[in-house]
Amino acid sequence: MVSWPDPLFSGGSEESPHDLVGLLGLIGTDLHPDQDLPATLHQAAIAAKQLFEADAAGVMLVDLDGTLRWASSSDQRAQTLEDNQEVFAAGPCTQALTSGRPAAMHDATLERRWEEIALVFVEVHIRSGLSVPVDLGGGPIGTLGRVRGRPAGLGRQRGNRPAAYAGVVASLLSAAAKAHLRGRWPTSSRPRWTPGA
Repeated sequence: MVSWPDPLFSGGSEESPHDLVGLLGLIGTDLHPDQDLPATLHQAAIAAKQLFEADAAGVMLVDLDGTLRWASSSDQRAQTLEDNQEVFAAGPCTQALTSGRPAAMHDATLERRWEEIALVFVEVHIRSGLSVPVDLGGGPIGTLGRVRGRPAGLGRQRGNRPAAYAGVVASLLSAAAKAHLRGRWPTSSRPRWTPGA
């Protein structure tokens, strides 16, 4: 497993992070947006889970109506959390999208402001989460979220590492859109955004 220190969740190491070039080298060979967008987004979620030593991770994207929807996740638990944030139109992913800044839930058992979403987090044994906007073309088009089963420290928040990775996800989406316009997506691989999938 790749280690990338993150004080928001670990409360630990202040070692220097891998540079973005190193990050791209670690994941670049498995990501092929011009071949299969759903599989590529799934690999991006798996990589985020590993890179940030999270218990789960996922990507949500805005649909044509402007609604934030589940797009991909590392596992069923992440999909459950994202589905519920979609249903309630609330939570760290929604806040990150609307504010254009990272949004954190430090302890789902203590933070009443998250209401129903906090209850869902606790139900699936998740206590903390961080979501960052995925920006493309001058604005957010979705979010990258990661969660852990333990509370996050209340120390310094750093959204720059996850934000850098969200930039990688945005680049994948841009490449996929260009491939689609060139007609290079296999018909069976076109993403089907279904609410509550």
